[in-house]
Amino acid sequence: MNATMLNGRELAASLRVELAREARRFARRRQRQAHLGLALVGDDPTARLYADQVARASDRAGLRLSLHEYRADVDEVALRAAIAALGASADVDGVALLLPLPRHIRQRVVMEALPAAKDVDGLGPQNAGRLMLGFPSFVPSTADAALELLRLAEVDLRGRDTVVVGRSNVGGKPAGLLFLRENATVTFCHSRTPDLAAITRQAEVLFTSMGRPGAITPDMIRPGAIILDAGMTNVGGQIVGDVDFSGASEVASYITPSPGGLGPLTPLMLIRHTLVGPS
Repeated sequence: MNATMLNGRELAASLRVELAREARRFARRRQRQAHLGLALVGDDPTARLYADQVARASDRAGLRLSLHEYRADVDEVALRAAIAALGASADVDGVALLLPLPRHIRQRVVMEALPAAKDVDGLGPQNAGRLMLGFPSFVPSTADAALELLRLAEVDLRGRDTVVVGRSNVGGKPAGLLFLRENATVTFCHSRTPDLAAITRQAEVLFTSMGRPGAITPDMIRPGAIILDAGMTNVGGQIVGDVDFSGASEVASYITPSPGGLGPLTPLMLIRHTLVGPS
């Protein structure tokens, strides 16, 4: 294996110390614990797993976490009202709506009811618009975790050819915009991009969040590239990324494993947003 592993677990250990310190500062300043509210609709296993991860991380950092669960057949109007009520609560400092949502629930309609100042996962239109314009904003945790790992590796994105594969509102889009804010030269690709390999082979930095196991093969990677794999697919009870890790490790200079790369950092990003505010 030639590539250096970008290990999210190692960075998570130091971040936990930092977050516990911030939580104590918050408590002294406000005379109460910081409070993060999570909304979970239905019982999607990935969302449930993430909720559990955030709960454990919150407990270790010293935050109060409340999990608000709704049936999969909840009415969109009722869910919007519930999210609005959470956002209006004086003792709730951040609210995150866990994805995916049932098909009859429109994310935009629900998230419009949440004040931007409490939309700590950056899914609402105000934070998304601020990110697009390059203004301080909350950003989705996966994208923020990718940038955090690049900082750990002391990767300067200025001018670098950066390819983002995937265009979801929680993965590819915000990651690409964050990289652009760091002055990278960003190309967006997706499922309808013809000859994807020809584009990914140009990437000095490659971020992928397609959710297609092993879709990025070694021949699609520029020698010495930095690989950030945000793909997460459950295959036979195992989490698998978008990148053929074994083969790609022989080509890349840095690579994130899956699991163990971005995953350990995403709940910590959500907690940091709640404690510190937008970036």
